Amino acid sequence: MSRTKTLWVREPYIFRILAGHKTVEVRVGYDNIRRLQPGDILNLNDEHTVTIRRVGRYANFEELLAREDPAAIAPGLAGDSTALLEALRQIYPPDKEALGAIALELDVASGPNPAERRYDAVLFDMGYTLVYFEPIQEIIVQEALRTIGAERSVEEIDAAVKVVWSTVLSEAAMASFPATEEYDRQVQAELSQALLAELGVDTGEAEMQTYEHALESGFTRPGVIRPYPEVVEVLTALQEQGYRRGIVSNWSWNLRDRVEQVELDRFFEFVWASAYAGCNKPHPQIFEQALAQMDLQPERALYIGDSYPHDVVGARNAGVDVLLVDRPGTAGEIDFPVISDLWGIWGALVGL
Repeated sequence: MSRTKTLWVREPYIFRILAGHKTVEVRVGYDNIRRLQPGDILNLNDEHTVTIRRVGRYANFEELLAREDPAAIAPGLAGDSTALLEALRQIYPPDKEALGAIALELDVASGPNPAERRYDAVLFDMGYTLVYFEPIQEIIVQEALRTIGAERSVEEIDAAVKVVWSTVLSEAAMASFPATEEYDRQVQAELSQALLAELGVDTGEAEMQTYEHALESGFTRPGVIRPYPEVVEVLTALQEQGYRRGIVSNWSWNLRDRVEQVELDRFFEFVWASAYAGCNKPHPQIFEQALAQMDLQPERALYIGDSYPHDVVGARNAGVDVLLVDRPGTAGEIDFPVISDLWGIWGALVGL
């Protein structure tokens, strides 16, 4: 007769289990763990049940890792058994490891039954949701400024960027504009001019061309735009489980080039920038256009973004459920769903 035990698993490991990427949970030999047998039920975090397929019992973690697949235990460590051993010993001190090491292989279904899924597609913002910049954008601007003999601190550039972008986005929040590459080039040039003016940098046509060329070169350098650590694994899991995937982002005409630059294009069937849409988030039309082209109903899509005024408000304007990804943990008290990284998507997908 099978037994049921509640087992508490920390984030993001609980979501890796629910995504089907983590199939082995490691514990030490407490009496209640030693009693577990194949066929027993685990109630993960009092919210999700899985069945134990197999139990491996070992004298210590070294023996366990010699017999078990490290990638099944910790997919994020890419099968690095040395790093995994260190991680396990940080959690369990020697006196706990001396109780023995237990590997619980879990029989995890590959996500909700497609017929029972709440969503058919997961849509993402681009900047600071899927990718970040290294070095930060302000340093790239600083380097471009130096090509025209202007020196400004990162703090000065950051302040100027906030002034320019807050003005532009507030003016364009619910406005429509020509969805053409030519118009987008004009907008980008005006943004550059506004930023230099805010920084008190005077330029002629030749210097402006030099600055814009340096800026473009800075952002296209290999490795400057980088996916967050969990992005590829999360997108792979969504792909494996048959969720459709798209990007809807306030971005210039080069969005598809940037997605390809960071080698994420293989994960997305649809990439939609505000420059293509003729409007910026939070305007509902950018979402409505994306949904129409993907042949999706609003209630069948889940949107993920990092900005409340653009992503949360914009998705809601279009009738799309939304999660705010708050990586720095600064959202404070809010009345909408927040996740700390993209693994948190699984809470919404499986109904936690």
